[in-house]
Amino acid sequence: AVVSTQSTGSQALLDLEANSDLSSALRGLYFVGAEEVVIRDDKVAVVIHIPFPQQKIYHKIQGRLVRELEKKLSGKHVIFLSKRRILSKPTRHSRNLSKQKRPRSRTLTAVHASILDDLVYPAEIAGQRKRVKLDGSQQIKVHLEKSSQINTETKLDTFMSVYKKLTGKDVVFEYVD
Repeated sequence: AVVSTQSTGSQALLDLEANSDLSSALRGLYFVGAEEVVIRDDKVAVVIHIPFPQQKIYHKIQGRLVRELEKKLSGKHVIFLSKRRILSKPTRHSRNLSKQKRPRSRTLTAVHASILDDLVYPAEIAGQRKRVKLDGSQQIKVHLEKSSQINTETKLDTFMSVYKKLTGKDVVFEYVD
């Protein structure tokens, strides 16, 4: 299923590069993976993983690109995420031969925060709260800017499902002024 998703996504990008007004912006861009995430029984989202160095270029055209790809992929929600690596915490007995310190951007917390930022783009995260319930389970409440409600309101359940699948964390989205 992953191979068919990747080939479908790459074919859609090739069609856009050949026929649309995005062709000059898409030249030289590529993605490193794609997967389908089931939101409900009737809804599926396509998550496209892009190389981190190309993230800024994708952000410039992401609004138009997502609209065109959603048309081509028959209404499936399309989400672009940068491919990031989590490095394990160095311990005394770890086999890490390099004596470099682990960058903060490669920690689990930083990567999960970046995934959340990529997920809701172009919306801005105004704040977030972590709620710990009595049974020990945690839920993250993410506050999004009210100005982006028009574009993202229909995708909130998609954001929740994709974030849960990628990180295993429960998240709830709200809009604030």
